[in-house]
Amino acid sequence: MVKPRAHAESEFLWIESGELKTGTVVTVAPIAPVDRLYSYVLPPALAGRIEPGQRIRVPIGKRGRLADGFCVSVDQRSWDATLKPVHSLIDDRSFLTADLLELGSWLARYYCCPLGRTLAALVPETVRRQAGFRRVTLVRRTDQPNDPTHKLGAKQRAILDRLQSGDTPADTVALLRECDASTTTLRSLVRRGLLATETHRLPADAPSIDVPPVEPTFALNDAQRAAVEQVHGMIDARGFRVAYLFGVSGSGKTEVYIHAIRRVLAAGKQAVFLVPEIALTTQLVSRLAARFPDVAVIHSGLTGVQRSLTWSAIHDQRRRVVIGTRSAVFAPCPALGLIVVDEEQEPSYKNLRAPRYHVRDVAIKRAQQLGIPVLLGSATPSLESWHNCIRHSHFVRIDLPRRVRDLPMPELHIVDMNGEYKETTGVPDLSHQLVRALHRTFDRREQAILLINRRGYATWIGCPRCRHRIRCTHCDVNVVYHSARRELLCHYCGRRAPAPTQCPNPSCGGKLVHVGVGSQRIEELLRKLFPNARLARADSDTMRHPDAYRQLIADVESRAIDCVVGTQMIAKGLDFPFVSLVGVIGADTTLAGADFRSSERLFQLVTQVAGRAGRADAPGHVIIQTLAPDHPALSAAAHGDFAKFADDELELRQRTALPPFTRLTRFVVADPIAPRAQAAARELTANIQSVIPTASPPTADTLGPMPCSLTRLRGQYRFETILRTASAATMSAFLDELRGRRLLRVKAKSIVVDVDPVSMT
Repeated sequence: MVKPRAHAESEFLWIESGELKTGTVVTVAPIAPVDRLYSYVLPPALAGRIEPGQRIRVPIGKRGRLADGFCVSVDQRSWDATLKPVHSLIDDRSFLTADLLELGSWLARYYCCPLGRTLAALVPETVRRQAGFRRVTLVRRTDQPNDPTHKLGAKQRAILDRLQSGDTPADTVALLRECDASTTTLRSLVRRGLLATETHRLPADAPSIDVPPVEPTFALNDAQRAAVEQVHGMIDARGFRVAYLFGVSGSGKTEVYIHAIRRVLAAGKQAVFLVPEIALTTQLVSRLAARFPDVAVIHSGLTGVQRSLTWSAIHDQRRRVVIGTRSAVFAPCPALGLIVVDEEQEPSYKNLRAPRYHVRDVAIKRAQQLGIPVLLGSATPSLESWHNCIRHSHFVRIDLPRRVRDLPMPELHIVDMNGEYKETTGVPDLSHQLVRALHRTFDRREQAILLINRRGYATWIGCPRCRHRIRCTHCDVNVVYHSARRELLCHYCGRRAPAPTQCPNPSCGGKLVHVGVGSQRIEELLRKLFPNARLARADSDTMRHPDAYRQLIADVESRAIDCVVGTQMIAKGLDFPFVSLVGVIGADTTLAGADFRSSERLFQLVTQVAGRAGRADAPGHVIIQTLAPDHPALSAAAHGDFAKFADDELELRQRTALPPFTRLTRFVVADPIAPRAQAAARELTANIQSVIPTASPPTADTLGPMPCSLTRLRGQYRFETILRTASAATMSAFLDELRGRRLLRVKAKSIVVDVDPVSMT
């Protein structure tokens, strides 16, 4: 028999196999790429100190390597196998509420991610470290009576008189200052048992938003009032429902959101307001902070201390309105009463690292678990949400068909750039019609927005003599030329290199040319055409910090800028009353690639950016430059007819068995050696097919393996396989089978499992 070994810290003996024992067993999910749970026995020294959601340290493997993990459950039960003891605590308490633990378990299963990594994603590391907290010693009076043989000094008596038995503990620093006493006096009372001290970590004040309160004087229109009444009814019913606020750009959706939040706060609850990007929080935070006194903001631009203190304020209900991007869906609201997801169709709501969750779907699941309503909204719904409003009884659509004050929708003109091409030696960057419209806009002292969905100066650089293109050495893409820094940049892996002027082909040596157009080039052209116009560029090169975007918005609102050139970050969610002209340059670039959602993205992008024009008294005009003027998505956008576009696109999706009529999971295998990546993809595909039963009609099928549309990325060759099922439940069952039988392990550098992918690149 193996001699039992004592644990160095807990002195708890291993329990050998075959010996039935009963005690406290802790189930642990390691924070590691390990897709299983482990059981450990709780040593007496840690009894009563561990709860679900707490991080602990446990030995893993034959060598007992210590690893961090999350306690999933604590149970009293019997066991007869060898169980190792828990080594130690990492956190002194759990930072995951019961509902977040439940949500984390669902996330791990649905999105096929180890539970430990999933739970780690729910609470930021700086929150767990309590960054920004200060250590405070509190003192309280005990119930022990004073020993009459020991006389008390005046200052000792003052301290005891200040602290009545049963009172809330007092801060020692403040107490000593108030009683004009020293720490020596305090320690003497502690030694005699008259006082007891305890140490806590308390947060400093969370970041606040200094905005003067403003209550607008305008009244809701009939459609807004009807929408508010309907949403209020759902809130008062105290049950789970999904309300979809479908309103044209400028229809006043934000005001409906505000009235819904106000109703929730009146009931003593909290609300979470989700937006897809940091940029969209800038205007929204100011507007909500002017209407509510306790707004918290969560996004990736916060420092660790700011995030930690904000998280604590939300948990303690010192902040009852939470605005944020993806991670805000996990805000630790103990009294959550409403979740709002604005612009729910945005692909940036999809997390691109494991767990690869979609914020909209997580928000709906969290609302379902808590039995509260969730409010989605957009002028261009995702086809999944639009279809859900048709087929599910717990979805209800609420329409806002007109702009506030009955302002007209902007006039939209499509410019066929093929015609412009015939009149010049090459495709011009700006059409004659757009240039004339800009002249008129600036003459009237109005503002313009120009959208080009590519940053940089030129989208590729090459040699016209030998047709050589300069491509990224680690990715299967062209590099982009950035003139400000005179360098080439890969927008996928971030590699930079000085821009050459001659062809690198030694047998050629021709002069390189810059082809394609980006936001930087449009800005340069505008400065030549309109030297007196005040211009600004908004893309990820210029908007590197939230303060830069806040300044841009302030300059546009104060009319210090005449024209903004930018990428998608200026296409949605912004409200500028003096913008009367919107131009879209190269609209059809959205159609490039093999993504089945390209038409949907094109419609959404054009409609959203068009909605920035004519939101006040000046009528709006939108000019769309394209080489595909007859594309159905552009035609539908020109007529502002989302219902017609959705009907046609859904019919096509149903015929081709694509979402929302099916569910997809994308498996991407990557490796630095192409044959090994391809072999691993074939093995994985065979494993997936092995769990699909032979039935008629089939319950699932696979597409692939095949090279990804972006075949090489960051030095890795990539192959993909698509698993397609009829429902989410069927998909989860197949993924459970694959994980349970460990069929997702193949010999490759990495494998990505993306459930409900939003991008196929």
